[in-house]
Amino acid sequence: MPIGHRGFMGRAPENTIASFAAAQAAGAAYVEVDVRATRDGVLVLMHDATVDRTTAGTGLVAEMPYAALRPLGVVRFREALLWAKESGMRIDVDHKAGDVEAIAAEIRETGMTKRVVIEGSRERLARFAALLPGVDTMPKVRSVAEVGEVCAALRTTVIRLSLEQLAEAPYRDAVRACGARVAVTILGARDREDEMRRVIGLGAQLIETDHPDVVTRVGGMLKR
Repeated sequence: MPIGHRGFMGRAPENTIASFAAAQAAGAAYVEVDVRATRDGVLVLMHDATVDRTTAGTGLVAEMPYAALRPLGVVRFREALLWAKESGMRIDVDHKAGDVEAIAAEIRETGMTKRVVIEGSRERLARFAALLPGVDTMPKVRSVAEVGEVCAALRTTVIRLSLEQLAEAPYRDAVRACGARVAVTILGARDREDEMRRVIGLGAQLIETDHPDVVTRVGGMLKR
């Protein structure tokens, strides 16, 4: 299943509702969003620490009030959650910065606990799991042994493997043994059809990509 990286950046600006809608139309199962907090504690979507690259403004997100970000088109996290709830989409939450309790509260209040998967450090994911019972988490691992450890500690349903780890059978076997799904990220020069075919063949079930339309097409072809 495709995870649209910041939506579908080839069709609309990243981390916007238009980008998420484009990813959904292309067949994405999830859209990945980057969450940060403004100076006044509003949770917003922004990959970078500053607004400089993606808006007409300048400055650090953490040092700007939301009132200064709103005219720049910066989307609130709550807005994305409510859009996903209405449209039936799922969200991959990449926790860049911001209070864990505040992020968990917005997920809970919008009724999206069962429709998100959360990325982050193992320590942060443990806090999310405690605050949101049953939430999906997506930890990374550094060894085969750690796969079993994070599955037991977090009761996670998704493990993010690197492309190098995916190529090693012991990692794939360990993820299957704990009943989790395999997630990978393919971006940049490797984000192309032949690589998608390779990782799907190795058992990747969630693929974060800038080209969700291609993952959808390749996945459909391989199922026939």
